[in-house]
Amino acid sequence: MMFTRADDILVQLPRAAIEAIFNECDRFNIDETGGRILGTYREGAGDLRMAINGIIEPGPNAQRSQTYFKQDGAYQELIFRQIEEHVPEIEHLGNWHTHHVNGLKHLSGGDIDTYRRTVEHHNHNTNFFYALLVTEKLPGRTGLDRYAFKNYVMRRGDPNVYEIPASGVRIVDAPLVWPNLEDHMPRRARAEPRDTVVANSDLVLDQNVIAHFFPKVKTLQSKELGIYWRGGIILADSSVQEVVVLRDPEAGGACTVTLRDASEVLEPVNKELEKRQFPNARTALIATERACNAHLVSSLNHKPRRKKWMF
Repeated sequence: MMFTRADDILVQLPRAAIEAIFNECDRFNIDETGGRILGTYREGAGDLRMAINGIIEPGPNAQRSQTYFKQDGAYQELIFRQIEEHVPEIEHLGNWHTHHVNGLKHLSGGDIDTYRRTVEHHNHNTNFFYALLVTEKLPGRTGLDRYAFKNYVMRRGDPNVYEIPASGVRIVDAPLVWPNLEDHMPRRARAEPRDTVVANSDLVLDQNVIAHFFPKVKTLQSKELGIYWRGGIILADSSVQEVVVLRDPEAGGACTVTLRDASEVLEPVNKELEKRQFPNARTALIATERACNAHLVSSLNHKPRRKKWMF
């Protein structure tokens, strides 16, 4: 694999960003892992200057093996949109991932093909894609010296894969907008009502809880509805009831629930849910599941019971 040295690219990389990446590598020391890289950039006369200020984790539904990694895109989109509310100038600059578990010291052919498709896609905002690759864990080293990493860039319409030399990466002390968005928010965002921050943080918790306990319910987004959830919840009788949870950002993220194509048995539950508002999506789904199950059990208790089978 041939890489082209890039002397016209400069990356400003905060120590906090490196620490966030290395901490994730520590958590997954057998399988590949990775995440998104956020920041700002300046391009001109062939030069590219990037300032990294955000690292998004892989997300609760990420898929991993020793040679394969797929990020939880829905979770990362959710995080990016809430960061964007506070820092409109932020961009998705690229991705980071690790090969320290498989010994490959450079981007694989599959990595390059994936990043090439991304940078050439019409929805990709920038004319480049930045890739940080953790290549190995260094025995006996600690802190920011415990892993080695390399930096690459691919440009739209350019077949070369550029490797940024160590001299082109400046390690700096600078805050991150993520992780810990609330701790690192810029001054103008800190002046906003705390309710807004709490509502945004709640979205992250919603995504984690829903991903684990309601795997058939997916996080979606549209211009008309904003962020909402739709999918099936598994009930006590093994049936699957599709639900839609709508979020109202103007009401602090309060949510309402609708049962789609509810059966005759569950229609009374649907009518009661229409009258209620929940503080967040996870509470709405938990309450809905319990209400549906309670009504199903109640309806069964009113039917003639069959005799128990005697062995």
